[in-house]
Amino acid sequence: MSKAVFLNFPTHGCLNPLLATATELVSRGENVIYYCTEEFREKIDQTGAEFRPYKGLINDFKIENDDLYKAAKLSVEMTLDKLEYNLDDIRKDNPDYIIHDSLCTWGKYTASILSIPAVNLMHSFPITKSSVSATYKMLPFLFKIGIYKLMNKLLRNSSKKRLKKRYNIELSLGDILINKEDLNIIYTSKQMEMNLYNSEKSYYFVGPSLFFKNDETKFPFERLKDKKVIYISLGTLHNNNLPFYKICLEAFGNRAYFVVLSVGKNTKIEQLGNVPGNFLIRESAPQQILLDYVDLFITHAGMNSVNEAICKGVPMLLLPHQFEQEMIAKKVFELGMGEVLSIKTITSKKIFKKAHEIISRPNYKMKAQLYQSIFKKDEEESHLKAVDQILEYVRICKNSRQVNNSHRF
Repeated sequence: MSKAVFLNFPTHGCLNPLLATATELVSRGENVIYYCTEEFREKIDQTGAEFRPYKGLINDFKIENDDLYKAAKLSVEMTLDKLEYNLDDIRKDNPDYIIHDSLCTWGKYTASILSIPAVNLMHSFPITKSSVSATYKMLPFLFKIGIYKLMNKLLRNSSKKRLKKRYNIELSLGDILINKEDLNIIYTSKQMEMNLYNSEKSYYFVGPSLFFKNDETKFPFERLKDKKVIYISLGTLHNNNLPFYKICLEAFGNRAYFVVLSVGKNTKIEQLGNVPGNFLIRESAPQQILLDYVDLFITHAGMNSVNEAICKGVPMLLLPHQFEQEMIAKKVFELGMGEVLSIKTITSKKIFKKAHEIISRPNYKMKAQLYQSIFKKDEEESHLKAVDQILEYVRICKNSRQVNNSHRF
């Protein structure tokens, strides 16, 4: 039996795909310690792992307006914070290997400092140098990062300088966006793989991981019976968008469709004004169950949401917010399961026209159902494949270390 320490970036999107893998590791006899914030204790307890709350000053990830620059800056600050407050405890845990998600930069460097293997579990498409440079939309972000680097050189006690001085970490943009390890497991079907990953031998597509399913018995599913249902959700990080929700009310109000609108905890429903009778508005919805009733899913194109929709055979209208979501949306479009619109230029006429087109034309539903069987089969095995890869990789690393140690003598 080996000991694994999971280190997770504290968001639902980063955490949820990892839970089935943690459960499988526990079931195979691995001693698993799982670090995250208190918000996720209940979910992690379900895996059988030992939950440990992060210590530190920064335990919230709150970035508005999808500002990648602010997200990158916060990632640097969180990496310093988590190392300063948690590294000694993890060293005392004496793990054999580290497992972290693709945004958890302190996971990568914890393993590096402790000189133990690390595995990167990716909840979205891998970000590579070629994918970053492939879009002109990255230019403003890269410009801001350049300014940020300059400011860190000028500031006497910046987070980057403290990382360098205390831990000898020269944190790069690649660490923040890619967080690449020698083994990187991606939680979607190989059907979603893009050509730019063909040369990357360290990426392993195992399939969707939908371990955490909402158990919601109070949701009024009876209101959806015998109706054409549109479900609208911008996920958990992008949902503070009152103007967009008002556009949806204008577009679909008093139409032939029944609309379930999930607006998140930060949106005050009363600010939407008069709600048409064909709308059901909630802070959150039991998405995986709800998708069984849905004819169209209007989504921000996050990988978890896209995986869930395909596993239910639901076509999509995709409104990506960030460049990796644009890559996901493009792939869904190429596979014929949906259409893409820019949320920045959305209007009520545009969204209604495109939604009506997707529901009215059977080819979108047919394609979604075609890939449904593939994704569902992959989902049943994804955690098994992931753990097989992890344990084999750790075994190889352990044997290599033993050989190296023997050569010293």
